[in-house]
Parts: sequence; structure tokens; C-alpha cells
Amino acid sequence: MRLLLKVIIPYLLIGLSIGATYLVATECLLSALAEPQGDSLPSASVVERRTPSLSPVRSISPTSGTNFAPPAIPAPVTSRPAPGQSGSFHDMENALALEQRNPRAARTIRSLAWVADGIDDEEREGAEALIYLAATSENVFGSLTGRAWLNSPDFRQAGPAVVDLENIAFEDKEAARRLVDMPFLETLQPPDVLALRSLSRMAYFDLPSFQRTLRHPSIRDGIGDEEARIVALLDWEYASDVDLMNTLLDPTLTMVEERNISLPLAGEITLAVIRTSPGAPRSMDLFESSVRGAERLIEEPFPATYVPLLFAETVPGGLSGSHNGTHITILPEFDADDGSHEAQQSPTVIAHEVAHYYWRWSQSWLDEGAAEFTAAFLHHQESGGPLEPANYPCGREQTIPRLEGRSAYSSDLAYICNYAVGERFFLDLYQRLGQAAFLPGIRSLYRDVVQTGSNGVEPPGIGLVRKAFTSAAEDNAAAVEPIVEEVIDRWNEGVMPSDQTNVPDGRPVVAELPEVYGWVDRAYVSLEEAGRPVHSFSVSDAGEWVWLTLEYSHDYAGPPTELTFEVVEYYEDGFPYRRNTLTLAADRGYAGGVQWLSIGPGPGQNWAPGRHWIYVHHEGRKVAQVEFEVTP
Repeated sequence: MRLLLKVIIPYLLIGLSIGATYLVATECLLSALAEPQGDSLPSASVVERRTPSLSPVRSISPTSGTNFAPPAIPAPVTSRPAPGQSGSFHDMENALALEQRNPRAARTIRSLAWVADGIDDEEREGAEALIYLAATSENVFGSLTGRAWLNSPDFRQAGPAVVDLENIAFEDKEAARRLVDMPFLETLQPPDVLALRSLSRMAYFDLPSFQRTLRHPSIRDGIGDEEARIVALLDWEYASDVDLMNTLLDPTLTMVEERNISLPLAGEITLAVIRTSPGAPRSMDLFESSVRGAERLIEEPFPATYVPLLFAETVPGGLSGSHNGTHITILPEFDADDGSHEAQQSPTVIAHEVAHYYWRWSQSWLDEGAAEFTAAFLHHQESGGPLEPANYPCGREQTIPRLEGRSAYSSDLAYICNYAVGERFFLDLYQRLGQAAFLPGIRSLYRDVVQTGSNGVEPPGIGLVRKAFTSAAEDNAAAVEPIVEEVIDRWNEGVMPSDQTNVPDGRPVVAELPEVYGWVDRAYVSLEEAGRPVHSFSVSDAGEWVWLTLEYSHDYAGPPTELTFEVVEYYEDGFPYRRNTLTLAADRGYAGGVQWLSIGPGPGQNWAPGRHWIYVHHEGRKVAQVEFEVTP
């Protein structure tokens, strides 16, 4: 029987929060699936399920009697002072109650090396969980004390495992006892810790599926080290999918590719790519490049020692990938190297999900924006291409206060604005500050987020950004602070970068095409292919596609040839949102022609109201320009 409200209430609150999180994962923007011409589809969207901890501090009653005289409590072990140390065994919330209820268990805990050495902040949660296990699940506690890793001087890896075992025991004591005795917990490795976290989530959210999982033929006799790598992927959301579980736990159907790498700051870590169908060899290379790039950008040790990436059809509907806490999941079509749109997007999809190992505790616009910036920055460094947004501008919410005023787990379509506004904010800061001033700022921001973002208070937001970038400037603060304030004002108030007389590219149009003795005669936008020109249209008037029409002529007498053009679409915030290519054909039998190209956000997305520009470039020259207005 669950006796105390202090035990029950945290679980109820967590359940409500997680339920809301699930809505986010299933309601984000769908990617466009087809495009009439061109190879640059609208960017696929990504999400992380930010799952709060399943480890509230629980209280225990000292005894079941009313006039029990507690035994004398031995003097606490003297702790050696250390930075961040928070105290000894007797400082734990339930220590006195355990001394009274089970003095032998209390002595056992006090004798552990990491307890005798002083319990620091990182060990406190695990210590509380161990005390609670000792008081409420003696069989589990007895088996656990037989594991050598529980007595390791460094409890940082073991702490989360003890917390998850206590959570499992809270739901099913016998299952927890069986797990402690299984081979995968003989020595505690990073995949084993993730496996316990996955099982803990299952036990809390879907106890029947958790129990069915432990009865699966592949693991009912015990989970080994190899099986633990797969159990870590059985997140609570997928636990009820029997077919998926059968596939993942069948070694003939699941392929695991591992690579051990050494990072400059984190040291040795293991990357794992898990597939249920053949994929591209380069995916592991992209994975490693993303992990290395993320650590290099943030200049803090990569915050995981085992990093699994699962390619499977288990991503919430319409998304490209998700960060699940225990692992990353990405759709199999991105495990490709065939020149497809998905293959082209694979580096940034992987990099975005990897970035969420750093960005997980803040306001949604900050986490998603920082992850998008990381992906764009790493791709820019690798490819040398432009550093610009991957997401279409959001027409619903374009300011940070409006986004922070929404629930972080909102299920309405405005959630996607966290990606568009967040990445533009960080790109704006980068462009205005320059790389030399921006990088110290985002590194300072990460350190501040780690200190404040997971402590149960309101998630960090724009206030912390202001503090981090300004303080990181140090001697250059007088120059940096006004720029930071200006950018924050812009995205807090929706202030555009220029007045209505300026355009993103003010160069004159040079319409000549000397290669074919021709020129671009006219460029305009229409609502349908071969339609009439329009200078403005409403969001409701636009169909799945709007069209750019180019009319061109030439006086060419040579062999058939083609000219390639780049088409860049800009929004009034000053950022491009789409690049595409088209080709014009010329030969002696014709004097010109008409070319159509689809523009805009594509199927499933609404146009953002405001001013838009389209520029057509050929060999560095602007050969055509169109400006138009989209109304609500």
C-alpha cells in the first residue's frame, strides 16, 4: 500500500507533465513529401521528447508503531571537504528513519566507500533512492549490496541505476529483485544504465508492457550485456508495440554497429548505430562527426559515454527524428547515401539530435534553436555552404515572449515556431556579434543552463541568454552588450532589421545572359502554373504551391546548352528560407521560352504573412528579382 501523499504527488505531477510532452512529439509539423521541380524540399522537422526525471524524493516512516524508542545513532563518519560536497549519510532526508527502522541496512550504506567519503550533490539522489530501497524493498536491497559496483568510490554512474531500480521496485518489487540478479548488472557499463532507465520508464508508464517485456523469450532467463544494448531502446512509448519489440530483440533481425572514439574533452565514448534493415556506411561517419563537432562547438565534455542511434520507423508521426533521453531515433530513409533529399538532409538531421545531448533543459525555443544552430554551424564548417536557417519562417508566433508564454509541451501547430524563431535568433546573434564574440557567449549559455535548467524551476529563457552573452564578453562587454540588447529587442518585439525601403539584396538586376546572347525578359509570381502575375495574395488564396515564372529569350546558334540558376527566397526578417535550382535550355531552333518553378513553404505549411523577395542568380549576378506581399 502506498502510504504517504509525499510519495504519490510527485508521480502524479510527473505523469501530467509527461503526458503533455507526448502531445508535442505527435503534433509537430509534417514535412513536405513532393515537389514539382528542384531538389530542395522544405526542411524536415525534428523533436525531443524531454522526459522529466522519474525519481522524486520519497519519505519513509521510521516504524509502524507509535511509542518506539529509536536506537542510539552512531556518530556520523567525518567527510573530507570537497568542492560541491553536500554532506554525509545523516544529511539525507530519510537517514534517521532508516536508522530507526533497519539499523543494519543503515550501517551497510554508511560503510560504502562513496558514502564514507562524503555524499556530494551528484550522489545525493542515488543515496536517497538507496535508503528508500533499504527501507521498503529489503530483498532488492540485499541483492544490490552484493554488486561490487555499488561500493565504487565514484558513484556518479551507479547513482542513476539505483534511482531507476528504486522506481522499478516501487511498481514491481519482484521484477526489481530479478533484474539485480541478471548478468548485465554484474558490472555496470553505460549501456546497462540506459537499459535500466528504459525499463524504469516502462514500469511507470505501462506496467503490463514492462512485465510482458521481461517475459520475452530472448530475455526471460536474464538480460546479458548484448541484450542490454537493445533493451535501452525499448522506450516506454514503444513498449506496447509487440512487433517492434520482437524485431529489436531478435539478433537475426537487428544489426548493431559500434565504434569507440576518443574525444578531446570527454575521453573514450562508444557510438552505436542500430538498424532493422541495411543502411549506408557513411551514417556512422556522420554520427561521429556530429558528436565531435558538438563537443568542439560547446567546449564541454560530451555528456554521455554511450550514444545509441536507432534507425527505425518509430519516430512520432511526420517527424524526421527524436531524442528520447536514452537514445536517438531517426527514420530509416535518412540512413542513405543515394543523392536523395533525405540523404542530403541526413547530416543536419543527425547533428540536430546529437546537439540535444547538450540542449535539453530550457525553454523550447532555446533548446530547439540552439540545436538547429548547432546543426547549421557544423554543416557550414563541413561543406563551406552558407550559414542560414533550415526552417520556414513561422507565421503564427514570431516573438520570443509569445513562445515563452505558451506551455513547453503545447500540442498546437505553433510549437513549430520554436524551431524557426529559435534558430533565427541565434543566427542573428552570430551575424551581428561575429564568431569571435558569439562562441564564448553560447558556451557560457550552456554552462548556465546546466546549472539552472534541471533543478525544477522555470526553464531558462531569454533572461539567461542576455546574462550569458554579456558576461562572456568580459573586457569587450561595452561593445557586445548593446548588440545583444538590440537582437533581443528585435525578437522580443518583432522589430524587423530594416525599414520598408530596404531589401535583402539591393544590387541592380542584370538580366543579360551573354552565354546564349539572351536575357531574362520578365519574372513574376502566380498562384498557378502559367497563371497571371500577382503582387500580393492571402494565405487562404495560396494553394499547395505558388509559382515563379521566368520568361526568357535568346539569339543562340550553337549546339544545345543549358544554363543553371540559383533561386533564393527571402522573408522580411532578412533571412533566406529556401534555395533551389532551375535550368534554362537554349538551342538554335528556338528564340526563348518560359520556365516555372514552385516556391514557398510547400504542402502542409502555411505562408508567413509579410514581405517576400525572390532573387535569381546566375554566375554571381542577379538576373531577376520579384517582390510580393502575403496577407493573413
